Amino acid sequence: MITSDPVTPAPRITVDTHIHTVASGHAFSTVTENAREAASRGLAMIANTDHGPDLPGGTNKIYFKGQRVIPRFIAGVAVLRGIEANIRHGRGTDCTESMEAALDLIMAGFHAPVYNNEGEAANTRRLISVISSGRVDVITHPANTQYPISLRDVIQAARDCRTALEINCSRYTRTDSRPLAVQLAALAAEEGAPLIMGSDAHICYDIGCFDLGLGILEEAGVDPAILVNATPLRLLEFLQSRGRKNTADLLAHFQSTGEHRTAD
Repeated sequence: MITSDPVTPAPRITVDTHIHTVASGHAFSTVTENAREAASRGLAMIANTDHGPDLPGGTNKIYFKGQRVIPRFIAGVAVLRGIEANIRHGRGTDCTESMEAALDLIMAGFHAPVYNNEGEAANTRRLISVISSGRVDVITHPANTQYPISLRDVIQAARDCRTALEINCSRYTRTDSRPLAVQLAALAAEEGAPLIMGSDAHICYDIGCFDLGLGILEEAGVDPAILVNATPLRLLEFLQSRGRKNTADLLAHFQSTGEHRTAD
């Protein structure tokens, strides 16, 4: 039998903001399994970010509103209640205002078959529209050759609206997008747009596996310490600045622990 140990997570990043559960329909771990695995890897916080209801095989609006029953801490790891919403053709995302009100973190990205590539100009307009709405905190995997965009235009919009752009660490999809991700990281750092990193784990064993993303940052000459999710406090302050008041309890907790705002 072939066995391999997961890559050890980088100690400088203590939050994984992009994690799926069985509720996404094509992932394989529960919230509890994810938190316990994160604890074993020394993470301080994770985000529960299942796919929005438009993606086939996923869950419904009630699931996202019901995340309030998830404990704030599981196995000593803080848990953010979130979503990876689907960007729609010409009409925002599949995260409704009532869903948004119940959540801590709103992420959104292009996913087939909800959104099919319409070409660089149209894709860019859609992303900028979503960013400019102020309702999405993070754009997931924007460096994706399946959905070409004008990187500079999207990055400038993200900078102006203080919306984070994700360096996605999935080792299983978008494998030809690394050169584009390097360009994204370098230009975002140059322009001062927020960057964030997520594992995009669809099974607990991939949580905190940031090796691919750290390699992208290294190639781009970008210090991982600038990431919005380098520490829980940095992420929570970012979310508070965007009006996510549901995180006030977690913010108070991490402020009381004396955690620094920057990575070690």
